[in-house]
Amino acid sequence: MEKNLYIDASHPNETRVVLKSGDNIEDYEYEGLKNNLIKNNIYLGKVSRVEPSLQAAFIDFGRDRHGFLSFNDIQSDYYQIPQSDLAKIKEEEEKEREELLKESEKEEQKNINEGNLDINDPVEIKAELEMELISSEELTVTDEPVLSENTDQETIIPEIKKPVPKFRSKRYKIQEVIKPNQVILIQVLKDERGQKGAALSTFISIAGKYIVLMPNTPKGGGISRKIFNPGERKKIRTILNDINIPKEMGLIVRTAGSNKTKNDIDHDLQTLIKTWNGIKETALNSIAPSLIHQESDIIKRTLRDMYDDDTSSIVIEGNDGYKKAQGFMKLMMPSHVKKIKKYREKVPLFFKENIEEKLNQIYESEIKLKSGGYLVINPTEALVSIDINSGSSIKQKNVESTALDTNLEAAEEISRQIKIRDLSGLIIIDFIDMLSFGNRRLVERKLKEKCRTDRARIQIGRISTFGLLEMSRQRLRESAVKWKVSLTDEFFAMKILKLVEVKAVLTKAKFVELKICEKISDFIKINFIEDLKYFEEKNLIKIDIIADNTLIIPEYIIDLQNKTKKIIETVEHIEKLKNLEEQKKEFKSTGSTNKKMPYKKKPFFKKKFFKKPAA
Repeated sequence: MEKNLYIDASHPNETRVVLKSGDNIEDYEYEGLKNNLIKNNIYLGKVSRVEPSLQAAFIDFGRDRHGFLSFNDIQSDYYQIPQSDLAKIKEEEEKEREELLKESEKEEQKNINEGNLDINDPVEIKAELEMELISSEELTVTDEPVLSENTDQETIIPEIKKPVPKFRSKRYKIQEVIKPNQVILIQVLKDERGQKGAALSTFISIAGKYIVLMPNTPKGGGISRKIFNPGERKKIRTILNDINIPKEMGLIVRTAGSNKTKNDIDHDLQTLIKTWNGIKETALNSIAPSLIHQESDIIKRTLRDMYDDDTSSIVIEGNDGYKKAQGFMKLMMPSHVKKIKKYREKVPLFFKENIEEKLNQIYESEIKLKSGGYLVINPTEALVSIDINSGSSIKQKNVESTALDTNLEAAEEISRQIKIRDLSGLIIIDFIDMLSFGNRRLVERKLKEKCRTDRARIQIGRISTFGLLEMSRQRLRESAVKWKVSLTDEFFAMKILKLVEVKAVLTKAKFVELKICEKISDFIKINFIEDLKYFEEKNLIKIDIIADNTLIIPEYIIDLQNKTKKIIETVEHIEKLKNLEEQKKEFKSTGSTNKKMPYKKKPFFKKKFFKKPAA
């Protein structure tokens, strides 16, 4: 099916990118002034505090909130320990890396010798079905980085489950090797969220089109886990052995690097090495805290990550975006510049291609399926629940085939929706019940297959006897839509009336003025008039319901008055919309990177363990 990339860069404060396959939106990215992300940016920071209880450090890297740096994410070069001890750690790390690399190559050769082909090969599918009858192991689709949660980084070694020992955690504690005010080069792994500061790492990774360079992590040559075919992996391994990779660096061949030549990969490597040299030079001439390297803007990231050889064309609306895309493509892949086309019609691009209407679906909790079924997506505080209903899907011959067809269609749509909405964390899918074990496996396989194109790390479980499937997805960015669960009009009205009753009895009020929005005021007067009369007669009080158009659901104001109509107590709930500046001021006043651990408050152990540095 033909794939096209559409970029709307006509708006001065927002850029949107859509990857469309046929009539379906396969991927969606947006970037604006209000959601400017810092993920993957590289900063020169300074250790503001070391937390032995968390085995982590808080880093001042120039933002309002200090970042969180785990001990496991600190490179051993930053340890302030004797050189002899540091040399031993380096030696053990190098030994472990060699063993891991040998096991990887041995495993790949074993797959080739046994004739294990691509996962889509019918022979392997048949073997997998036979294994499923006697096993309930977890299905996984994962692109998990070894060193960080960088979304552009792809996994080094396939199917090797042996954990890498963390030598430093066994021998040292963070307070023994990292000191306050120590200057450190870090990269952002996770953006700031709510009261939590950004998650950081000293293991830098720089993404190119075909590879990810890890300049301070000499892990050798790695290959994305999404490249399944052992023969293709062996070919890439040969290329990695032929090209000159600096000893102190490591790299990972991305999925886009499959079927690429030695020259393509080597050219990408040299470009990234130049970028790293520029980062080092900037860091040496900077004073902490400061920004050293900014991740590419959305247009460059799109051409790097979304675009591939299967994409027929790149259509861009907006002159500046068009020029930027052309310039970047000339540097990266000059032969593909001809695929970039400028949109010149008066009708907006996203309206012309029927994209705007489909994007508006992300604001709805219900998604219609072509067969007549529908999905209901409900994000909650702890997880995302997705319910599948057959609806008007009645074309199949029996209940089982109806359930199977609807579930297969739903699995495909769910894989799209979680990408477009960037749903993350624990996701629970309630499929329509199927009696056949084989049908349940088909639905699992369909979901797994469609999720392979997702850049986020995903883990997929089995469909249980209750028809539930659990999966988890890595958070790449803040979700496109933020949801808030609220009461229905009926139960909000009941809540208000019960609150009035309780407060009136406790304060012994004789008059009550209830101010609510006109919609709820009319609802109460129509549906709860008998309840109001009963309560007034029972407690000998008078309740006045006043419609206030300045209030919205779920706001209210309750004035409780005595016999002389003097206000005894006022109970109110008013929700204020805060702009970005007000939120920043609130963050500064609370000053915490963690709800349990305010970073401005000096810990009691600081005076005990650390001396004040000399002036």
